[in-house]
Amino acid sequence: MSHDLLIAGAGAAGMFAALAAAHRGASVLLLERDLAGPSNLKVSGGLFPGAGTRMQAHAGVTDSAALFASDIHNKAAGVVDAEVLHAIAGQSAPCVHFLADEVGLQVSLLADLNAPGHSAPRLHATPGQSGRELHALLRAAVGQHPAITLLADAEVTELLVHTAPTARVTGARVRVAGALQAFASRAVLLATGGFAANPELLAQYIPEMKGALHIGAGANDGCAVRWGRALGAEVAFMQGYQGQGHVNPPEGRTRLGMALPPQGAFMVNRLGHRFVAEDIGPSELASHVLAQPGGVALEVFDERIHRFAMAQGPYREAFEAGKIVSASSAGELANRFNIPEREFVNSFQKHQQAVAAAHDPEFGRTRFGPALQSPFFGAWVTGALAHTQGGLRVDRRARVLRTDGSVIEGLYAAGGAAASVSGVGGAGYLPGNGLAQSFALARLAALDVSAQCAAPIAPPELRKSPPPA
Repeated sequence: MSHDLLIAGAGAAGMFAALAAAHRGASVLLLERDLAGPSNLKVSGGLFPGAGTRMQAHAGVTDSAALFASDIHNKAAGVVDAEVLHAIAGQSAPCVHFLADEVGLQVSLLADLNAPGHSAPRLHATPGQSGRELHALLRAAVGQHPAITLLADAEVTELLVHTAPTARVTGARVRVAGALQAFASRAVLLATGGFAANPELLAQYIPEMKGALHIGAGANDGCAVRWGRALGAEVAFMQGYQGQGHVNPPEGRTRLGMALPPQGAFMVNRLGHRFVAEDIGPSELASHVLAQPGGVALEVFDERIHRFAMAQGPYREAFEAGKIVSASSAGELANRFNIPEREFVNSFQKHQQAVAAAHDPEFGRTRFGPALQSPFFGAWVTGALAHTQGGLRVDRRARVLRTDGSVIEGLYAAGGAAASVSGVGGAGYLPGNGLAQSFALARLAALDVSAQCAAPIAPPELRKSPPPA
């Protein structure tokens, strides 16, 4: 049986594309090699940007796709594909509305979360503000749609290509429960994630993160890059990645999330010294934390921040896992974490002075919350690699491009499989870029394939001859 769209990978991009295509009448075959396994979406905060949504309008927030694109462009220092950037920014609000109106999810704007690098509150979430929750909701919606066939224990091994009259991807060869099968489709979307679990590609493109704790999906082996290159595809922005500077060591199974520094949290190393402007983005923060003794830091905050963060899934999971400790005084907190008390108290007092003056002469922090008040809270954090941002170069319709700029017909990419808009290194990643790109390119691919389904090409014998001249 042939499908309109075959999707490799049932993560954020794959599930969104499946739903978007199915809601427009396309038949979808969604393949996943490990349905119960790890997922970049599951371990994320589950926050997705939308610029110009009705939720923002209701909250009195003025925003636009152009402003969002400008924020991304500035964070990436201009190292972006402008055409794809504007396509992604322009799809951000429609993607939010699609989840709310067509998929039926309860979506709200986090109006009180001022994420680093964003000119306006534009991050949205489901009620639990959790990637695990969003993953479960999308999985349930996929399972309920009659036009989507979700096939488990299904690993794509190669793409099927017809070369005449022109090269076109027409399906995939798939190992299903150990047996090889061939599946035909009008188009294929690669949504298999990036290459954060591929040591060779990491060593080649992102050597500074080769040994970092990897908290994303273990299946992110770069297979999409391999398949695409075999067809002459171009790769782009392979040095880009999302770091995460708030991960709890040693396992990295929980993290505090990015909301604490904007509320006033600060950090010290094992010696009790501050080392960074904590209000930088969570991605570039990772390398600063990794550079400290033991590759860890203590994140310090108070009960007000603790209560605020408890609304967010990642922080709740960290708290429930016992990663967060409280104390009645700064000195007691230092002792609880075996940090030199005098140095920590000195750093604490200097930070409080910087907050009062709204000026940080040591590290240049520019955003401060209220002064911290007892009781105080702390947790060890380390730097980690969440996922890579480079991949197959695509156009504004999510079609994969060759090195000469031509389109590989029938092949699309989204999520970690596609080149993103985060520049190079970890500093170019704007919070929310991962889901913004995953959802937007997934929707663009689904729209393109669905449009082809709505206007099928008639067999040659049924085509009308042109009128006589």
